[in-house]
Amino acid sequence: MEGRTPVIDVDAHFEPPLDWLDEFPSLKAELPELLPQDDPRFRLGSPEMFAFFLSDDLLRQVPVDERPPIDELVTPAMHLMLGEERLHDLVYQGSDQYPPLTPTDVGDRLTWMDAAGIDKQNAISGGGYTLARVIGDPGLGQRALEAVNTYLADRLADSAGRVLPVTCLRFDDLDWAVREMTRMRGLGSRTFLVSAEPAGGIAPSTTAFDPVWSAATDLGMVPLLHVGMAPALIHPGWARGADPGLVRLLSVLQPDQAAQVYLTALVFGGVFERHPTLSLMVSELGIEWVPRLVTRLDVMAQPGVSPVVLGEYRLPRTPGEYFREHIRVSPVPALREAPLDLLAELPEVGVFSSDFPHHEGNGDPVAYYREVLVDVDPAVSAGFLGGNIAASYERMGDPL
Repeated sequence: MEGRTPVIDVDAHFEPPLDWLDEFPSLKAELPELLPQDDPRFRLGSPEMFAFFLSDDLLRQVPVDERPPIDELVTPAMHLMLGEERLHDLVYQGSDQYPPLTPTDVGDRLTWMDAAGIDKQNAISGGGYTLARVIGDPGLGQRALEAVNTYLADRLADSAGRVLPVTCLRFDDLDWAVREMTRMRGLGSRTFLVSAEPAGGIAPSTTAFDPVWSAATDLGMVPLLHVGMAPALIHPGWARGADPGLVRLLSVLQPDQAAQVYLTALVFGGVFERHPTLSLMVSELGIEWVPRLVTRLDVMAQPGVSPVVLGEYRLPRTPGEYFREHIRVSPVPALREAPLDLLAELPEVGVFSSDFPHHEGNGDPVAYYREVLVDVDPAVSAGFLGGNIAASYERMGDPL
């Protein structure tokens, strides 16, 4: 990497195999066979799990006994993506929506990264963030996440720091969250997942949550708000009498809703003033809304508008300035999310991700973006592919 900006993939996926719990027999005995705990509907890695994620934003507000059966929410396409009928390489060579069903070796991942031109990569466990969402018991949830974090870190240890485990957390006990962050930093993690919703009555924008943000900057870790931990809030009445297709569509229609609330609260709550070296990544939640949100928040902070809605705006920088310095947003590598407008308006904000090996990802993502960004200033393109997120770690005094 000497003499050039590294290519850093902030969002890729790596899963333990389906029998990973055999290494944690006591936890295996405790975990229910079907999840969630309060409404058992799916096994990890099943078509039913995918149906859960495509419908839960709406159905989670619906009483359990009024929810449609999970098999009504599973489509034939989900069986092609997951389960016994799955097709491998469905979208591109190597694509796989839940990789534990296709054994993945860290050596194979490094070979793919070398061919793709990627220097470092975050590895997110979809099974991990699923466990973070669907286990109600805090103690059991913590033990499950400790286990999946440990398993992932152990399997990636031979990558010499190139494939980095993303720490899965829950936030109903902030002391535990900080301890787990600290433990996982010792195992090579530089990123941790955050939930878009307050847990335990503690909003991430308040000083009560500051121990997590302080730990992040002390440890040189960057929080990541990922689609798997950012459900939208939709009135449950829309599910009553709705066709299963409409339930799924309404659930996925506004992926950015929770992110907009979260980012607005952090900026106006003064988080980045209290933690000036903190950065936050947002992934798989779209990008077209980002410039629009920045413009709107800047307007809301102006003297003529602020007294009506916000009261006096007291922060020393504009919302847009906080976004440019502290927020990083990654699109999926697909033309519908080409980052040209984002980079034109907010060149510091865009960051690269492959989403490999998920079907919405790309098997040759760097080449794809070099073609998409061919007319973009080379410095801006290099920032997108790695320089912007590298700067976030450097600002904490702990380069990636």
